[in-house]
Amino acid sequence: MTVGGRIFAAIAVLFWAILPGFGLIDLSTMFVEDSYYVEVAALETSWGVLTTFAVALSFGWAACRPRDVWPVLVLLWLTTAALLFGALLGFSFGPVVMAAVLGLMSLGLLWSARRAGTRFQRPGLSVDWPLLVLAVLALPFWAAYAWHALEVSRTTGSQPEYWTMGIDHWPVQGALGIVLAGTCLLHALWPQARSILRTVLSFSYVSLGISWLLGPDTGGSVDNTWLAIAAVLWGVLTALRSPTLPSDPRAASEPGAPSAKHRFSGLGSTAA
Repeated sequence: MTVGGRIFAAIAVLFWAILPGFGLIDLSTMFVEDSYYVEVAALETSWGVLTTFAVALSFGWAACRPRDVWPVLVLLWLTTAALLFGALLGFSFGPVVMAAVLGLMSLGLLWSARRAGTRFQRPGLSVDWPLLVLAVLALPFWAAYAWHALEVSRTTGSQPEYWTMGIDHWPVQGALGIVLAGTCLLHALWPQARSILRTVLSFSYVSLGISWLLGPDTGGSVDNTWLAIAAVLWGVLTALRSPTLPSDPRAASEPGAPSAKHRFSGLGSTAA
C-alpha cells in the first residue's frame, strides 16, 4: 500500500470506531447502568462489535500491516455483503447506506494496494481441524442469532430514538451474525489470514458474551447465561489458537523461500 493509502486507512479507523460509525461509543453502553440505551444495551453492543472489530480494526490492520491487505479486503467485502443481506432480509434500507460507504472505502484500499504494486495472491487454503470443529459448532448459533435479529427487523424493529445515523440496529445485528459465521469458516480454512481473523473473532466473541452477561434482559441479548459464558470461552479459545503459518502471504510465495518444514528441520539440525 502507498503512504497515502495507509493514512486513509488510519482515518477510516476513526470514521468507524468513533464518528460517525459510533463503534466504541456503542460498545461502551454495556458498562453504563444508567445509560439512555440501557434497555437495548446488547443491541447497541452488536453495532459496536461490527463497526469496531469487523471494520475499524480491519482498516487499522491495513494501516499497520499493509502486506496483509488482501485478508483485510476480503473481511471488508464480507461485511459489505452481510450488510446488504441484512437490509434485504430485514426489510430495512439503512444498512444499504453503510454497505455503500464501506464498499467505496474498501475500494480505496484496493486502489492504494494496486498503486503500490501489491499483487493478488490466490489463497492457499488448508484446514485447521480444531478451528473447523469450533466453526461448525458455532455456525448454527450465529445463523439463529442472525435470523432472530432479521425477523425482529422485519416485524417491529427498534424505536427510532435508539437508531444510529437513522439506521435501525436490528438488521445490522443480523449482518453481524452473518459476518461471524463467515469469518469463523475462513479462520479455519485460510492460514495466511488467521492472524487478523483470530483477532476479530476473539474480540467479537468476548465483547458479545460480556454484554449478554451484563444485560441478559436487554434488547439484542440471548438471555441465556450459559450461552454468554460459552461465547466468552469461545473467544478465549480462539485467541489461544496460534496461526500455523505466517500472516504475510508473500513470504511463503517468494521464489526460493524455504518451506515451513525445511525451516523447522534446519532449526533442528542447528540445535543438534
